[in-house]
Amino acid sequence: MPREIPPDHIPIGCATKSLFLDIQKDTIIHIIMEHHDELMDEIVIEGRNTQTKTGLLKAVVSRDMMMEYSGKSLTEMLAVIPGVSMLRSGPNLAKPIIHGVYGNRITILNHGIPQEGQQWGNDHAPEIDPNSGDKISVFKGANAIKYGLSALGGLVVIEPNELTYDPHWHGDVKLLGQSNGRVFGVQSTVLKSTFAGNTRWTAAYSKGGDRQSKDYYLSNTGNKEASFSFLISNNNTSRNQRKFYYSFYHTEIGILRGSHIGNLSDLTEAFTRSVPFFTKEDFSYEMVAPRQNVSHHLAKYSHKHVYSDKNSLNLECAFQANIRQEYDVRRGERSTIPSLNLTLFSQYYDLQFNHQPDNQDQLHSVGLQYRNNNNTNNPGTGISPLIPDYFNHQAALYYIHKNKKGVFPMEAGLRAEFRDYHIYRTVGKGGNVQRKFFNFAANFGIKKDITKTLSSSMDISYTGRPPETNELYSNGLHQGVSGIEEGSMELTTEHSFKIVNEWNGHTSKNHHINISLFYNRFQNYIYLQPSGELRLTIRGAFPVFRYVGADVSMAGLSIKSNLEVGHHWQWSNALHYTYAQNLTIGKGLIRIPPLLGVSNLTYAIGKSKIFDELKMGLEVSYTARQTKANEKEDFLAPPDDYFLTNAFLRIKWKTKKQNDLDFIIKGENLMNVRYRDYLNRLRYFADESGRNIYFTFNISF
Repeated sequence: MPREIPPDHIPIGCATKSLFLDIQKDTIIHIIMEHHDELMDEIVIEGRNTQTKTGLLKAVVSRDMMMEYSGKSLTEMLAVIPGVSMLRSGPNLAKPIIHGVYGNRITILNHGIPQEGQQWGNDHAPEIDPNSGDKISVFKGANAIKYGLSALGGLVVIEPNELTYDPHWHGDVKLLGQSNGRVFGVQSTVLKSTFAGNTRWTAAYSKGGDRQSKDYYLSNTGNKEASFSFLISNNNTSRNQRKFYYSFYHTEIGILRGSHIGNLSDLTEAFTRSVPFFTKEDFSYEMVAPRQNVSHHLAKYSHKHVYSDKNSLNLECAFQANIRQEYDVRRGERSTIPSLNLTLFSQYYDLQFNHQPDNQDQLHSVGLQYRNNNNTNNPGTGISPLIPDYFNHQAALYYIHKNKKGVFPMEAGLRAEFRDYHIYRTVGKGGNVQRKFFNFAANFGIKKDITKTLSSSMDISYTGRPPETNELYSNGLHQGVSGIEEGSMELTTEHSFKIVNEWNGHTSKNHHINISLFYNRFQNYIYLQPSGELRLTIRGAFPVFRYVGADVSMAGLSIKSNLEVGHHWQWSNALHYTYAQNLTIGKGLIRIPPLLGVSNLTYAIGKSKIFDELKMGLEVSYTARQTKANEKEDFLAPPDDYFLTNAFLRIKWKTKKQNDLDFIIKGENLMNVRYRDYLNRLRYFADESGRNIYFTFNISF
């Protein structure tokens, strides 16, 4: 007869664990549930790592926390991690900023494969449905040696849990809704073991209309998303492990209509208007130009062969296709013809040999890698392309060493990479050209247990990143950000020297703290600089931006503290600050996150007669005005500071068949504050979204 546990002592914050048991005889099984110390913010900082990545600095967003952020994009989920911010272009387009950098300096791994898209654009959000994975990890040191020179800012990893044997269909279905934009959607994940292997299927669809600020609709900011993924894992012997993965993602996104201005005088006025041009009084799901239409396909095969207890060989192959169409406001009913129409085909091959000595405390990995990108401007736009056609080759050799033995567990990595760019342009644009780059990257990481409950990690790295094609050869209107972008063929390799130090652990039984410090020194930091010029074209009037290089220093601090008060209360506080200086001109750097402070109070109780678990919380955040940026380098001064208030309620039940039911309601910007975000490119034209209520209903079966 099991001992009855008083309700006040029932553990809360435990993720559901499902196991298929085929019992043939008397069996004793010990099941240990994973218990989260942080009820509201289930982020785990780990020093342990897998053999596929180097670096000791890692933060993980669990599947249970992803549940609480259902309906949000990948970038919005990442933003809860200390040191991660968002660069936005309206309410539906966001990309992660890690330690002050973004775009070509951050690599996103989609089930182990570097995501290849048009990630160079500030308005090009990652074409990934976070529902395709079970957890999201962020490596904040520039330590992802295996995955190339574009990971100097950090590495984002989306991956599923290891598939286990279960011959029954099981999974979950989510119904989603949002009040602002009248968004509705559905997500589903199902798993089943078959004769061919363990399988995992996901599918999702959502649709939303015009978002609303405090005072007006943000006309033409609707969106639609659809995605599908399939994973099969086949471990037919103890020495061979095979996986195949396919994913499809499609999105249609409207761009604020008031960001496309027809003449110079109206553009100047648009910067100071309280209500944007072309604002409609009524809500609509309609999306007209300017808008984006993006599709992404990924197919991956991996095979691990274990030769012996010491040696193994990993092979990974992947093919990606990315189709991006951007529609402009054009005359003569030509707005239905894309003004930017790009198709990118990418291939990825990686062969890695691993050797682990008898003591199991060390690991040596050597790898060969080849990647290529074939980017084509599809005909029929009637407009000179923003970036030229190109074919890029990348070949690399890397070495990774890990040693868990001794006073300081350590990891180190080296990478040598050769890039060969073939650029195809008309004679009038300069003709065809070939550029070659040979660069290195190195990192060294150590970890030390200061006390039994407190540890410190440090990662030191150097990366040489060659300029990307867009930084060299962009020349035209980029409609998604309503600006003209011009590259520079004079740009050379960007050099980064970075140090990241993290302290993580408990200062007392009920208090957990994480402190993250970083310093990054760049030589020839490449960024998109506002030129101060407003240019009139036959397509309208737009601000002009140019890619330039400068010597830059960045330093930052993130502190996160969690205090448990009694059995039910938790108080969480966080502070994030990044300082960046353009050393070439002796002034602050633009597009750097301002000071952010967040305070969160959470209440949670366990099983009662009405529910199995209840959790509620109230959050207040403060975003300061960015006072360090060089205001003369931008078209508008940074906006004022602001406070936001958010709240949530989550209730769990179990059905008679022991299925889990989850209901979540969240409110953001509950006070309906009018504000503009410095890191939102469309702050030039409009306010941010106002109050928004999220609804999520999930059933697990």
